[in-house]
Amino acid sequence: MGHAAAADPAPRGASSVDYVDRRAALVAGLAEAETAGARADLLLDLAALSVSHALAPEALSFLSGLPDDEGAAALDPARAARRDRIALAAWGVSGDATPAPLPARSQLEAADHWSQRPLWRALSHAREGDVAAAAEDLPLAEEVLGALPPALAAALLPELLETAIEAGLWDAAHALAQRFDSHPELRGGSAYRFLLGRAAQAGGNPVMAFDSYAMAAGGSDVWAQRARLALIDLGRATDTLVPEDAAQLLRQSWRSWRGDALEVATLERLAEVEYGRGDTEAAIAALTEVLRRHPQSDAARNSGDRLDEMVADLYAQGASGDLPIAEFVAAHRRLSPELVFRPGFAAQAELLAGRLYEIGATDAAAREYAAIRDQLAVMRDLGLEEVPPARFDALRLAQAEALLRGGQTEAAAQALGTAPASVPELRDRLALLRARLSSAEGDGAAVIATRMEIPSEGYLRLRAAALFERGEWAAARDAYASLWRDLGPGLGTSEAIRLLLAAHRAGDAELVAELLDRLPDLAASPELAAVARSLAPVAPLSLPIGQKSATDRMQGADAALRRLETIAGDG
Repeated sequence: MGHAAAADPAPRGASSVDYVDRRAALVAGLAEAETAGARADLLLDLAALSVSHALAPEALSFLSGLPDDEGAAALDPARAARRDRIALAAWGVSGDATPAPLPARSQLEAADHWSQRPLWRALSHAREGDVAAAAEDLPLAEEVLGALPPALAAALLPELLETAIEAGLWDAAHALAQRFDSHPELRGGSAYRFLLGRAAQAGGNPVMAFDSYAMAAGGSDVWAQRARLALIDLGRATDTLVPEDAAQLLRQSWRSWRGDALEVATLERLAEVEYGRGDTEAAIAALTEVLRRHPQSDAARNSGDRLDEMVADLYAQGASGDLPIAEFVAAHRRLSPELVFRPGFAAQAELLAGRLYEIGATDAAAREYAAIRDQLAVMRDLGLEEVPPARFDALRLAQAEALLRGGQTEAAAQALGTAPASVPELRDRLALLRARLSSAEGDGAAVIATRMEIPSEGYLRLRAAALFERGEWAAARDAYASLWRDLGPGLGTSEAIRLLLAAHRAGDAELVAELLDRLPDLAASPELAAVARSLAPVAPLSLPIGQKSATDRMQGADAALRRLETIAGDG
């Protein structure tokens, strides 16, 4: 059996009927092959026949049956060269954007006079993005097309024409465009209309480009999808397409085309359009689709920073109140399943928890803090992110603070636990929380026993209140007096009253007198000051009716004390 296809991987073929008969004959011969060389030749013939009809997967399947380049069964140089050329043709038909197969690339640089070399070299450079290098071979590549089988030429023609347009080789582009008439499957199809639009746009004729893209967009192949994207890009570039319409068209385009780089390109455009028109959540959702559906793509690797920027923007809007809390929570619920294990997202989720705490939604805030702790624990265990112990401590304290503020003392105590803080800067915060918890539980002794390296104002207030509640009047007087000296009117009405009562019960007449002189500045109303002045000491015999006045005065003081205690307790 002869092998005339040895010089070229894809000789000019015949009809599909001839293909079926020819393939059947070769397969039959393969079953009867008696030598390794005969079997190799038949596999190469089958691969060449397949690629001549633009059947790349079938061609590669036959090539996979050949021995590798090592061992006694390795192909001789001539057969290996033919194999590489067929593999190169299959790569060209497949539309694979990766560089040509390594063994086949040597065929592109060989010194012999392989007639198809300019064609495959131009295609290889074009797919690598080197249009200038591709342009050097394009004129000769156009001539080579005439010698190829029609199905193979039709598979390569649109890509070569696009390269000529990008390179500005209008003579070559014109010659390639004329070849479309020889292929009924291409004539007037989406590829041809799209490429006419590309040429018109490159020539500065957006109206003709729009018309050509619009005609191509009605198809269902890859060129139609590219035309739909080109229409949107052209509309945005010429300000003839408002962002809302662009977003709607991109969503429709995405629904109609999934699974490859064009889907990624559609989602990337959708993200930018949505972000530009202020729908940050929709923009984030589009980019997360890229990560979810195409995690190994260059777009997924390169869009991370942009995604993080959009997420930070959305959560900053929520934290500042620019985004209503209901919308903020809803957006978080929708987005977090895709982002929850993304490094850095936990910090954004903390902004939501902080906002919930700020508006008084303490139970919801506590749940968010707990969820973030669990999330970070999983990420640490899976090796996705290094999480220092202090981070867990801070979240534990934040959860306990939220629960305590909401009156859930038992849950707060459970969240707080008994473990010490892992870093010094958190120890005083932990001590304060435990003091607040003890105060809420009515355990004044535990509050007083709490020690802080740098006592905060909040702790000093708690300690003074605990001393007052326990009736340790001298100590309570000293605690409140210290706060009063530091804070002045900032002490607050109820605590100023407690200071007055503690000083009175401790027998500190001098401090009582000082407070009575200055109480109008501390109290919120003159009436409170008037009540407090009823405690002022008087000489019992200074009035005409002596004893009766003194008795009335003492009774008035007792009533005033009861009123002040009520006010202090309410505060």
